[in-house]
Amino acid sequence: MAMVAKEDDDIAATAQMCTYCFDVLLQKLHPSTTKESNADDDITTSSQYTPPDVKCPLFVTWEKCQSPLRPPPLLSKVSFSSGVTTPASSSIITDDETSTHNNNDTNNNTNTTPAPLYELRGCVGTLAPKQLQHALSEFAITSALHDQRFDPISLHELPLLRVGVSLLVKYEECQDCLDWIVGLHGIIIKFSTGNGMRGMEQQYHSATFLPEVAKEQCWNQKETILSLIRKAGYRGNITNRLLSQIQCTRYQSSKCRIAYHEYIAESHGGKDPLSTNVELIAAVVAEEVVRKRRVNHVKPCVNL
Repeated sequence: MAMVAKEDDDIAATAQMCTYCFDVLLQKLHPSTTKESNADDDITTSSQYTPPDVKCPLFVTWEKCQSPLRPPPLLSKVSFSSGVTTPASSSIITDDETSTHNNNDTNNNTNTTPAPLYELRGCVGTLAPKQLQHALSEFAITSALHDQRFDPISLHELPLLRVGVSLLVKYEECQDCLDWIVGLHGIIIKFSTGNGMRGMEQQYHSATFLPEVAKEQCWNQKETILSLIRKAGYRGNITNRLLSQIQCTRYQSSKCRIAYHEYIAESHGGKDPLSTNVELIAAVVAEEVVRKRRVNHVKPCVNL
């Protein structure tokens, strides 16, 4: 496995990298909304956002807000025919306040606003070091439009999105598959099954979880490993012998993420380039109405 050069271990993901990912996706989905300042620039490179000649494994993650707690600014003054009216303003949420889970806050401070709910919309990256100047644009588009687990992201979804850039650093070989810390390390596992004897073809498996996955899913180390084995495509019995044969590499990540309204404030001076697109606003409003109705009519899920 290719490792990150030692001098690159301290590189950090930045809000500017996330802003650039939004720039790339916005131009791809609706070129006419791209800022005039970018008109003569090559938006497929990110030299102004990354140190020169830096190579690093990375992932770009898109998430979509599913919580009705905070509407996107595009909807901040829209009243819905269903009787639901969104607030007139929406404050910026910092990365520390956001989560893919709605964690109950036991703080008695009545001014505290619960974190919105986000769900995965696309995540693609590489474990091989890539030059960041080109890889950011590549994976911003690939994760948004070509993650085979999801439909391509549509323009009307942009106001509900959050993007995260994860740079993977500090790779270390583990002594065993449990030699890592939940919340600190991401892990890569590799193992083979079958030995070519008795008609059993030898198969090779590998998979990775980013550092935040186990913590966000509330998994311990063993639960994480079991889930990762399944992610690697193995469907047989998971025995202690199999666990002992797993080659495990741990790594850390520098991650930054911003929501669309933070991107607008940072990159467009608070003026949403999509706010004059009537068809887009209608599509966003329609989706917001459906989302609110779904949340207000949640029924218990029964496993059959």
